[in-house]
Order: sequence, then C-alpha cells, then structure tokens
Amino acid sequence: MRALGHRHLRRGLRAAALLTAALTLTACAAAKPGNQGNATPASSPAATQAALARQLGHLDRLVVRRSDAIPQNHTHFGFPAEVTVNDPAQVRAVAKALLALPAMPSGPMYIPADLGITYRLVFATAHQSLPAIVVAATGAQAVRGLGGTRWVARSPGFWVTLGSAMGLARPTNATFRGMT
Repeated sequence: MRALGHRHLRRGLRAAALLTAALTLTACAAAKPGNQGNATPASSPAATQAALARQLGHLDRLVVRRSDAIPQNHTHFGFPAEVTVNDPAQVRAVAKALLALPAMPSGPMYIPADLGITYRLVFATAHQSLPAIVVAATGAQAVRGLGGTRWVARSPGFWVTLGSAMGLARPTNATFRGMT
C-alpha cells in the first residue's frame, strides 16, 4: 500500500512540474521580442525606432496614456491617466531616454508581479504622430515598439525623465506603479 501511495505522489509531482514548465515556456515565448502581433511594415517596431531616432530633433509633443489591466488592484495615482507634454525639450529627453534603454536580457530571470500597469507613449511632430511605444511599469518592465524588446527595470532614470516631462514632483518607478 505504501509503495502505491508514493507512486501516486511522484506521478502527481511530475505532472505538476510538467505543467509549471509548460506555463513558464508559454509565458517566455509570449515575452520574446519577435512576438509582437501582426504589425504592418510601416508600423513595425524597427520602423518606429528608426522614425523616433530620425525625427528626434522635430519631436514637439508626447501623449502618455496609462492603462490598468487589473483595476481590482485599486492602485492610486497622483496624476491623470492621460498627460500631454508640449515642451519639445522634455519630449526629446524622453525619446532619448527610450532609445538609450538596454535590450531585454535573455534567459531565466526573476520577474516581480505584473500588476498590468502600462503606459502608451505617442510622440508627434508638427506634421505626424509616430506609432505607439508601450512601457510596462510592473512585471518585467518591458518596452515594446522599438525594435527588439527593451528593458527599463535597471534604468530608473527613465522614470525620472518621463515623470519630469509630465510635470510630476520627484517621480520614480513607484510613482508609475501607483505606489506613491
């Protein structure tokens, strides 16, 4: 009887391990830079990166729109869900900060809880709006829409630059996660 119980326990543990591995692989595959949906060539992430770099000196407006995929978390923010930045110097500083972000590292890594809070950044010149760039404030803090996936988690200066452009006092990543 005892051997039968251990066999069932081992089988259950093995099944749980396989399920965990499958879910992990699925999550990792979804986070790979190439999995960004069916973008058209004109609005591909690489094209957006090139356009942002090419138009850097002409950028004069930035619209920042917060999205909260899990409103049940009841996060609170000290600023509106949509902010428009009209100071060209501030807009360009944010664009430069985005372009300077490192690539998302590959391989296993610790990722804190993803609360579903993202920011959609749309830069514009006097004549055109560029495709949106999405920055996650929680979880892996991935930046999508600039070629390969970029990483903001190890670049706290980005949040300071973005928040300063938006007119926030002493912004940090916690400000954008709804923690302050």
